[in-house]
Amino acid sequence: MALNPLQQFFSKIGARDLPGALSLINEATVFEPQGPAHLPIYGRFVGKAGVERLMTALSTLFETERFEIRQWADAGDHVFAYGYMQHRVRETGKTFASEFAAVARIEGGMIRHYRIFEDTAAAEKAFA
Repeated sequence: MALNPLQQFFSKIGARDLPGALSLINEATVFEPQGPAHLPIYGRFVGKAGVERLMTALSTLFETERFEIRQWADAGDHVFAYGYMQHRVRETGKTFASEFAAVARIEGGMIRHYRIFEDTAAAEKAFA
């Protein structure tokens, strides 16, 4: 079975293939990680440049220790992922661990819109 575009994106990010991951994004794509605006990992990132800025910030700020998808689901043009992640914040040395849920709208084999929901209180503690 073929991987959906979000699975492909996560796989390419995990393999440190940013150009490959960005091939699943177009200029109309919007990534909106949900959380407090004062943390650089949350906000609105538009198009290839915006998503590249977000992915570069994540790799600069975090050392990823675990990222696993525990469940996939889809409904029409949306795919959903439920998983667990654990990152070490490079600046503080603290761990940010959280279950998460992500949803992406897929259009023409591309990720058109993406949101992730995670334990933002844990993120704030890890950055403090």
